Amino acid sequence: MGRDASSYFHLVFFLALTLLAGCSTTGSAPETREAGAGPEELMAAVRANEDRAVLELLSMGVRPDAQARAEQTPLMVAATNGNRRIVRLLLAAGAEVNARSADGNTAVIQAAENGHLAVVRALLAAGANVNVSQGGESLLMKVVASGDLLTAEMLLAAGADVHYRRADGTTALDLARASNNQDLEMLLVQAGAAR
Repeated sequence: MGRDASSYFHLVFFLALTLLAGCSTTGSAPETREAGAGPEELMAAVRANEDRAVLELLSMGVRPDAQARAEQTPLMVAATNGNRRIVRLLLAAGAEVNARSADGNTAVIQAAENGHLAVVRALLAAGANVNVSQGGESLLMKVVASGDLLTAEMLLAAGADVHYRRADGTTALDLARASNNQDLEMLLVQAGAAR
């Protein structure tokens, strides 16, 4: 992520914290809630898509990468849910954009697999690895296999490797051809995939 983008995320995060400090929806004092604030509460707020609660917990110092007995980070859960606001809050608080779960998942893989184009864009802008792979398949291959032309276009524009091969030699172009997806096939060829 570029210096300007990083500064922007931190500025937005601290502005949001300032706004939140001026208003409370629960009426409880922040000191009362701090004692019980932790990774479990953050993960629950992320799962429930409660961006205001996420912001409050982050402002109390809960680490954005805390996993709370789960192998996924809050960022991965927010990416799976397609919640761009929470993704941005977590990134602004310093969440590791390329963190991996035990099975090799990352936030950008989960956002792409669930068709959350805006979240994929936000993660890539924050420095997500466009050439990440899981189980021997690149992110581009996963997207091509699902037939998602728009996300494939975005990944290619971000520098996805069209030449990546699985252990059996299969490429993203092979997957596009196998599913007879001519639009994806043409896109990959235009991006430099070998015919």
